[in-house]
Amino acid sequence: MGKKKKLKKKIGSRLADDERALVVCVGKRCAPREESRALVEDLRRYVAAKADRKLRVEVFGCLGICKKGPIVATLPEVHIYKHVDSDKGHRLADELAEPTP
Repeated sequence: MGKKKKLKKKIGSRLADDERALVVCVGKRCAPREESRALVEDLRRYVAAKADRKLRVEVFGCLGICKKGPIVATLPEVHIYKHVDSDKGHRLADELAEPTP
């Protein structure tokens, strides 16, 4: 099973139909875990501050894209982003939370 299908199956099944998610890889080989977990907490605070959004921040054990992290994927459409910092994570959250036409 490919990375995108695995991600969609495991995390996507937890989402409501109108819900979107940022999924942060917390595997031990893509970036230091402290860095990935700090990104998760930062994104959760950022999303919570914008309470009008139906956006979740989830963690995933390993996306299989090692040494290019922190890695963040989006759902329901799966796009994978490498070397994500807080600024890039905030931009992704803003883009993902915008309603689609």
